[in-house]
Amino acid sequence: MSDRVIAWAKVWGVAATQGAITLSWVVYNLYFPVLLVQFGFSTKFAVTVLVVENALEAIVEPVFGAISDNQQEKIGSKIPLISVGIVLSSFFFILLPVITIFTTPNQVWRWVLPGLAVVWAFAMAMFRAPTMALLEETAPLDKLPQAAGPLTMVGEIIGTFSFIAHDFILNIGASFAFVIGSITLLATGTGLRWLNPPSMPNMPQFEKEEVVVVEESEEGKSNYLNFTFAGLTGLCVAWSLSFLTPALQNAFAFRWGQANTDMAMTLFDVGLGLAALVVGTIAAKLGNLWGMLLGCILTILCSNLLSLEIFFDATLALTLIIIVGLCFVLNGVIPFVLGLINESQSGLGLGIYFGGLSAGEAFFEMIFENWLNFSASFDETGATICLLLVINLVIVSVNLE
Repeated sequence: MSDRVIAWAKVWGVAATQGAITLSWVVYNLYFPVLLVQFGFSTKFAVTVLVVENALEAIVEPVFGAISDNQQEKIGSKIPLISVGIVLSSFFFILLPVITIFTTPNQVWRWVLPGLAVVWAFAMAMFRAPTMALLEETAPLDKLPQAAGPLTMVGEIIGTFSFIAHDFILNIGASFAFVIGSITLLATGTGLRWLNPPSMPNMPQFEKEEVVVVEESEEGKSNYLNFTFAGLTGLCVAWSLSFLTPALQNAFAFRWGQANTDMAMTLFDVGLGLAALVVGTIAAKLGNLWGMLLGCILTILCSNLLSLEIFFDATLALTLIIIVGLCFVLNGVIPFVLGLINESQSGLGLGIYFGGLSAGEAFFEMIFENWLNFSASFDETGATICLLLVINLVIVSVNLE
């Protein structure tokens, strides 16, 4: 185990940027359907735009992750690309409500709004993977799960604002809400730049442990497989959450009533965030790979027990165990991917992971609801299958010794 300390200031800089990204998407998801309706589109069209954005991100994230790696090699920093992405995102984010205020939805301007939304999503995809790749510079590999704790906590808690502060965000108006999101992005980007001053290329970083189960002579094949595992992990995580969320909603509705389901899901997400710091510390001591395996197993077992009527009285206890288990998984995936990929290609590796995540979100309904025609009763089974695939990816791709 490494005795090097975690650079907590840099960790919280990355976490703050993660929070700003999440807040921007919260504001966007709340207001964009409203803005589209003002321009004569249906709310269903907003779902179509979101699918297009996610599909676009699946391509954009790996590309700009690779560009950030190249930038790191040439000038010793990913920050310039991150800064450009943040500035562009902030600019386009403010333009979204401006378009609806100062233009009329005629034949020309009507399609500017969804087009601008796609451009904004493109800009947001430019800097997520490079920003998350900065986590590797904050801690040695064995302590990355602990360093990832604040990222998980901030992302999950701010993500609940769509429920907790739903009315407040809508009441302050689109212009003010988008300005807050834009300023938050710029402020966190400025802080990130200040905490990560440019360094000389090829400066020594935290040493990474070699964990890939392949013959050293097959380096090309190893890289291909590792990147494949990163993308498949993102895809499986996205699908497991897409299945698990309605399964939990149904269980909570059965236990506490339909009227309390949204509040129960909000508390569940807050619980994930609050558990992240403790779970990250445990995973660092236990080993991130074992933590992910344990988390998948706990989530599979308890989510299936939760659907059984005989465990009606144990709903709260099972839910708490699911929170801990799922937190091990969500908190561990970024350290897992960074452990798979060479440090010089961390941006590309995380870009492929986030690309898989976005692709999973984009095509989930198309594949499982429209093409395969799975009913809601398949939710627990679907989540189980996806988490079992995560287990297999972990076991096949790394040496657990």
